[in-house]
Amino acid sequence: MYMPIRKSVSVAGSVVMVGTMIAFFGFHTIAGERGILARPELERKISVAEEQLMLLTKHQSHLTQRIALLRSDSLDADMLEETARAELGLYAPGDVIISIDLSDLKL
Repeated sequence: MYMPIRKSVSVAGSVVMVGTMIAFFGFHTIAGERGILARPELERKISVAEEQLMLLTKHQSHLTQRIALLRSDSLDADMLEETARAELGLYAPGDVIISIDLSDLKL
């Protein structure tokens, strides 16, 4: 007598559980953090990160070039003087100092 009721409750519970899983995964596929609706924002973040990587790569190559000029085997006198003045703060009274923040430059 209880077997048909138990079987129908078991089937109904399984249907509810499968339906809940389908609804959960369906919602997150469409509106989740990485779902279909979030794709344009993710692509924008990727393009911003790629642009920032390009700028950092250019900045690194610029710094590498400046370091190469300070190597002992090929020392550039102007670069040495510029670096020494900047580090020690030794400027003549008539010197004009232009300070550039390289982090803001798009090299």
